Amino acid sequence: MPIKLSLICPVYKVAEFIPDLMKSLLQGVNSDQVEIIFVDDCCPENSISLCESFILEHKSNIKFNTTIIKQPVNKGQAAARNAALLIAKGEYIGFIDSDDAIASNYWDVLSSYVTELKHDIIEFSFEEFTSVLPASASSALVELESSNLNPFHSGFFVWTRLYRKSMLNGLTFPEGMIYEDVFYNVQAFSKASTTVKISSVLVYYRKRAGSTTSIRTSTYSHLLLNLVNSVKDTIELFDRKNIVTAEVARFSLLTVLKGSKIKDRKDRHLFYRQCLKINDSFKPLFLKYNDSIVERLKFSFTYFCCLIGRVL
Repeated sequence: MPIKLSLICPVYKVAEFIPDLMKSLLQGVNSDQVEIIFVDDCCPENSISLCESFILEHKSNIKFNTTIIKQPVNKGQAAARNAALLIAKGEYIGFIDSDDAIASNYWDVLSSYVTELKHDIIEFSFEEFTSVLPASASSALVELESSNLNPFHSGFFVWTRLYRKSMLNGLTFPEGMIYEDVFYNVQAFSKASTTVKISSVLVYYRKRAGSTTSIRTSTYSHLLLNLVNSVKDTIELFDRKNIVTAEVARFSLLTVLKGSKIKDRKDRHLFYRQCLKINDSFKPLFLKYNDSIVERLKFSFTYFCCLIGRVL
């Protein structure tokens, strides 16, 4: 059978969570039309060997195809995903983080959408958990309003979406940064002709201390940098440019306000200097496509917050 879905999973220092992940994959995407590409990002412990052991132990039951890529050195999640994208065979590309899990009906729900090849991007919902996986998958499925502005409203996670490979046209993640999902999604949605969003909860997101999204340092400015860079690259592909620029300005203000939680004073000052520089680079584009007085006032307030933040 041809591969319909390539599910990409970087693996690094998550040994305690691998059993939940692997069990969920066996239940949720056990089809010969699916390939799962695990990327060993030079694990310093036994995360990837646990994946290998599970595959070997359950080989009589596993139908999905598996490939394991071993990175020569630790390069981070973006580079790991890019390595997998180079060899992915599926007509659609999906992602899962190795400390998360998928719902038992993941493939049951998505297979019909994948087979139809009707949409460039297929979106679905997620549910948060801390230690115990949700007991059962929801059977509810409702198609919701969708457009290429969706990332600004439903978040920038790549693991809540499937992307038609041919539409991506070689799109990769920016390496050496965090919050790379932001860049990838803006780029992907700008290319998409048709998108669909369904209500089904198909991914379980594990909230844990020490994760990228739970720590505030000056690198939090990467979120804004990825957003601005991606919009600068793609703005001409969006019909509603005023809305896109307004959304960037809104995210900029939210990012700057959340930066106040950075504990180290010098690092906090660095964060605000970086944000000020990023907003400077975006300002000409914002002024070109957005003449709303309210939006311009918000953008000016963001500048004020950055200036104050540099010294407090």
